[in-house]
Amino acid sequence: MYNADQSGKNRFFTLSTLSAAIAVSTALSGAASAAEIEEVVVTAQKRAENLQDVPIAISAFTGDSMKAMGVKSLTDLGKFTPGVEMNNDTPLQPTYSVRGIETGDFTVGSDPAVAVYVDGVYTGRGAGAEIPLADIERVEVLKGPQGTLFGRNATGGAIHIISQKPQADDTTELNLSAGNYGRQSSDLLVNQQLSDTVYTRFTASTNRRDSFADNLAGDFETGNIDTQTYRASLLWEASPDTEVLFRADYGIMDQGSALRTSIVPSLQAEAGGTDVFGDYALDTPTIEDRDSWGTSLSITHDFENVTFTSITAYRGFDAHLQQDEDGTANPDYMFGSANFDDQTQFSQEFRLNGATDTLKWTLGASYSREELEHVTDAYFTAGSLESFAVYEGVKAAYAGAGLNTTQLEDAAYAARKQMIAAGLEGAAVSTFIYDLMVQSGQADALLQALGAPEFVNASMLNRDQMIGQLMAGITPWVMADTPWNESVTNTGDYRSAAIYGDATWSLTDKLDLTVGARYTADEKDFTIESAYQNTLPIAFVGGPVQLMDPDGNVIGAITLPSGQIAEIPFGMAFNNNGVADLNQKLSDSWSDLSGRLVLDYRWNDDVMTFVSLADGFKAGGFNSFSAAPGIDPSFDQESVTNLEIGMKSSLFDNAVRFNASVFAYDYKNLQQLDLVGAPIPNYYLRNADAEGRGAEFEVQWAATDNLFIAGNYSYLKTEYTRYQIIESIGETEEENSRVGQPRVGTPENKFNIMAEYTWELAAGGDVSLRGDYNWTDERVGSISDPARVIPDYQLMNLRAGWNSPSDRYSAALWVQNVTDEEIAGGYGGTGAAIGASPAWRFMPRMYGADFAVRF
Repeated sequence: MYNADQSGKNRFFTLSTLSAAIAVSTALSGAASAAEIEEVVVTAQKRAENLQDVPIAISAFTGDSMKAMGVKSLTDLGKFTPGVEMNNDTPLQPTYSVRGIETGDFTVGSDPAVAVYVDGVYTGRGAGAEIPLADIERVEVLKGPQGTLFGRNATGGAIHIISQKPQADDTTELNLSAGNYGRQSSDLLVNQQLSDTVYTRFTASTNRRDSFADNLAGDFETGNIDTQTYRASLLWEASPDTEVLFRADYGIMDQGSALRTSIVPSLQAEAGGTDVFGDYALDTPTIEDRDSWGTSLSITHDFENVTFTSITAYRGFDAHLQQDEDGTANPDYMFGSANFDDQTQFSQEFRLNGATDTLKWTLGASYSREELEHVTDAYFTAGSLESFAVYEGVKAAYAGAGLNTTQLEDAAYAARKQMIAAGLEGAAVSTFIYDLMVQSGQADALLQALGAPEFVNASMLNRDQMIGQLMAGITPWVMADTPWNESVTNTGDYRSAAIYGDATWSLTDKLDLTVGARYTADEKDFTIESAYQNTLPIAFVGGPVQLMDPDGNVIGAITLPSGQIAEIPFGMAFNNNGVADLNQKLSDSWSDLSGRLVLDYRWNDDVMTFVSLADGFKAGGFNSFSAAPGIDPSFDQESVTNLEIGMKSSLFDNAVRFNASVFAYDYKNLQQLDLVGAPIPNYYLRNADAEGRGAEFEVQWAATDNLFIAGNYSYLKTEYTRYQIIESIGETEEENSRVGQPRVGTPENKFNIMAEYTWELAAGGDVSLRGDYNWTDERVGSISDPARVIPDYQLMNLRAGWNSPSDRYSAALWVQNVTDEEIAGGYGGTGAAIGASPAWRFMPRMYGADFAVRF
């Protein structure tokens, strides 16, 4: 639970530590050293600046540093970034967490909480944001709300991917890589100067790898990689003051989806000994296909004291993601899902930047429109519905017994086997269906259709006898594992417009004040279409059924006919509270004025401190899957207010770079997707409140001309302060509130250390050795079950490289996860609804070699 005294101690610790760091850094700033750290230029404030001059907490990675770390994607980068988690098993449903702020909604009714930009263009959907990081100049990870300069959907922060621009030279570079598990990748980079003012650049990349485990139950592969990426850009210096930059990209993904394996011991043993960290047994082929494309046109013109920038962009993708949700090949637990996306977006931004001796300012306006269609399919069998019903019964029977989720799932598996042995296959579904029919009034309607006396209603029937009657139709239906497929379609038309301004005044030669504000208006049109596509076979054994009074006494009987009586349309995955044909058209709008206030003080040329107050806004949205009484189809916008104190320093003649920050934020109306409800669970998005506080430290040290050392550490404490209880689906404060609990997926502590040593060879060229080490604290690993905790873990990567004297050739040997740690990435998922929770793992030990040649 939340401890106010401990919170105060933590705040005192982080603030006192930062104060001490400022004092020491100021004292050491004048010391001399021979080696230097290269300057990193970022555009976090919509203008090119030295990273050390920007009063924002930023982790910046150059293309060369990412290559040395073995980073291929944003998910890889998250492991090395303090305060950031990007633990994703599928690039088509990624979640980016910055300081514990994230959106775990894989549907399209909401937006991400961390904005991803590619060359200044916002990518509206997570399925289009995870791109290969080939030929990248740098990646900037901005932490804390970025509502002023980056706009909506940046409540947690912003990630900006900047690709290489065409250069004024003729170069060609070929990079090849090979490794275990059949890994093969290539990057071809061609830069050409077409004239004195026109330059072009082309990149073609491929990346392939086989699965790292075998499927014991099928002939398809899961967890493999197969992508192709093509980029082209054309830079035209139309005049000494005007630059026109056109970019285009196209990507192809055609691979198996995430490898998720059951963590239920009974199901693992039945499959022949499968394991999250070993071989697997799946029956639903996994698919991860995506065609993505994008174009942008950037025009920059310098007037005498003002720079005008226009960025026009059009992006889109088509994607198909299919997953085995139960993590087994057991037909009694068959549960697969598929998502189909078709998305396009247009965006336009106009920006003015100006500067005088005492004022730097930015004014801008932006507009975007996103159109999308999203289809979600769910694949079951009648046998998996029986498993679902058994699991619901077991949970009710053992309520309050103190069993954890895995123990309950094991108990449900055992109960299912016992029922089959006793000839009771179908009894659980029959019980479940009968209770639903009574609650919904369908049983009363059926009695009237059968000509029962008017005074007889369903509540009077002997429940056990009625369940036995229903088994005449249900049992053969379950034993045949009859297919049961459902689908829901969403469409969206989202428009957003904003105006913003940001200005930095130099109050003195050491003190700057920055004030910024942005007004954003969002409008969304959204549809949900779903219809019952399956029927329940209602058949009776026939014969008498007792009538009971409220005290359980027999007061008579009615006689039921035998044979097929009816087929009742029904929905399980998308039940819609009994609405057989749902077609909702929804519209809503949200607006917000967000801003920032920053005061930074430069103690000397090498040390700068800042204090900032900033907030961010994320528009509301819509529940994508279902409708129910008491559930608002739309949900509120969320906001984050963040207070931060930071320091940036370059010491010992820039041989040491030390940056630090402490922060605390208040998170209002955070949007959280949960699989909840009884007797049929559905995905609902609720609003809650949370708070977070923490500290981050980053240090780089050019110890000598040959030795470079770097490290970072982050501390993060999050907890819910309000948790919306959805009473209409049976939730209560006592059972369902998470107030005081930490946010999912946020470790409290995390640190990284790296060291690189380079030898100059007598014959020319050089050899380098590099090691990266990461330790991450334990974290909650499941949205549906906070008791499932991922233990702390460590990762180590090694790399040995060689460069030729002319720098024409280079080669490297590398190993990732050197000690072959077995690390779970996440637990649970949709399969938990039927008692078959899966999990996925981080990559096992990977090793290989790189080779590059430049012309």
